Amino acid sequence: MRAPMNLQLAGTDNFRSLKGLPAHDGRRIAGHTLLRSDQLHMLGTEGWGILKTLGVKTVCDLRSEGEHQRTPNNLPAELEQLALEVTGDMRADKSVSSLLIESPDLAGAEAMMFEVYRRLPGMLAPHLPKLFGLFETGKVPVLVHCAAGKDRTGFAVAVILHALGVARDVIVADYQLSARRIADANDARRELMSTLVSNMIGKPCPDEAVDAIMDARPEYLQTAYDCVDKHYGSMDAYIETCVGLDASGLKSLRDRYLTAD
Repeated sequence: MRAPMNLQLAGTDNFRSLKGLPAHDGRRIAGHTLLRSDQLHMLGTEGWGILKTLGVKTVCDLRSEGEHQRTPNNLPAELEQLALEVTGDMRADKSVSSLLIESPDLAGAEAMMFEVYRRLPGMLAPHLPKLFGLFETGKVPVLVHCAAGKDRTGFAVAVILHALGVARDVIVADYQLSARRIADANDARRELMSTLVSNMIGKPCPDEAVDAIMDARPEYLQTAYDCVDKHYGSMDAYIETCVGLDASGLKSLRDRYLTAD
């Protein structure tokens, strides 16, 4: 895996470009075709200017309508927004949060996160045609984001990278960068997460449980992969079923967005 792009975007904690990630065939992702981030509502003129310099055409927002209303993106007029609303924060779903409520400790937090990732493939599936449509119609570079840029964005980006021919170990390594980015975020972000989780379960949440929720562990993403394999047989089959891209379609996608340079 190449070194991550050293890009700073004031107002975000988990922003990066996937430029240059290697594919199986020796080619790499061309330019800033795909970028990822956490929420964008804190961006100012400078931040939006950086995205313009990077050539971003579309912002794909995976957050819920409620999240949009609380923290709107307020995109500049020249940027197109695709709001897919993959789901709200599943951790607020009682059937998911009950895992932590019943066991407000590290084990409960881990159980909740595994359940979140088991649900992600099904939640994303109906939105994949529109997401891949951005690449088919050339509305790229595209910036994909959610609230933390870790769970919903993490799986969505993993699917796109697989379609582009990036190896799973490289995809997982990029996913893990979110753990370091979030860990480096300011104390206010961590305190906010602790407060949100404590309010959700109705009691103080131990630090180790909050850490597990904020982490980007390979086994979390592997849980989503396992779910795909169980229900579709493979990631290729998942993409073909949900998007309609067969081997020929994937080749065309890669020829368009990979470079040998």
